[in-house]
Amino acid sequence: MKMNVLYGWRAAYFTPENYPLKYHYSKLFEKLIGKRFTAKTATEMDYEMAMQHIRDNFFYILNEDDFTVDSMLTAAKILVKTRGIKILVVDPYNRLEHQYKDSETQYISRFLDKLTSFARFNDVLVILVAHPRKMERDTTGKLKCPTLYDISGSSNFYNKCDYGFTVHRKTDGNNTLLNEVEVHWQKVKFKYLGNGGLSELKYNFVNGRFQKDTNWDNTNWLVKNIEQQVIDYSEPSWNQSETPPF
Repeated sequence: MKMNVLYGWRAAYFTPENYPLKYHYSKLFEKLIGKRFTAKTATEMDYEMAMQHIRDNFFYILNEDDFTVDSMLTAAKILVKTRGIKILVVDPYNRLEHQYKDSETQYISRFLDKLTSFARFNDVLVILVAHPRKMERDTTGKLKCPTLYDISGSSNFYNKCDYGFTVHRKTDGNNTLLNEVEVHWQKVKFKYLGNGGLSELKYNFVNGRFQKDTNWDNTNWLVKNIEQQVIDYSEPSWNQSETPPF
């Protein structure tokens, strides 16, 4: 959502876990408008503004009869050409229909190669969500943070990604979930892409946004973006004795 607001990147989702889609729309609405998706907090204007933006910028791959990776990528390629998507979100990996005759490790290697080829040939950012195995607890009783090697099936999830990171929600001494989130940047393939490390963020329960502190951002990103694009033409920025720059 933030990449869409900042750069205009359109996105396609393969997200069977978010059916019916009206629930996913409500999540996008909250992140975009900054309010809870309720009649008490959001106005009709908020709703119309958000829904129009979502219809124009976010698309869904829905084929209830075929969840194979080839079918998903074929649909995504059509959206690249017809809707100009720049992001493909696959959420999660285990909801795809996986068909393999050899070992699971070899299948996952080929699967990740297909995603990589699709991303490079279509100039699209592919985000793959994969759940880890059941994690052990540390000496204090807290769940350990998963690594990319903890994804069930293969170490290729680590070996073949360009970026690999874990979103880990913290707990207190009683194992109660907090609104504190750690993003562990565990794999950055090339140094010009950035560095590994740890980002500590807060989770905003109102709208689902992540931020660095508790000065909660509940602003309407669409309105904010429009205001930032407004140019004041009352005072020309060029020397009026020269030819105007247009």
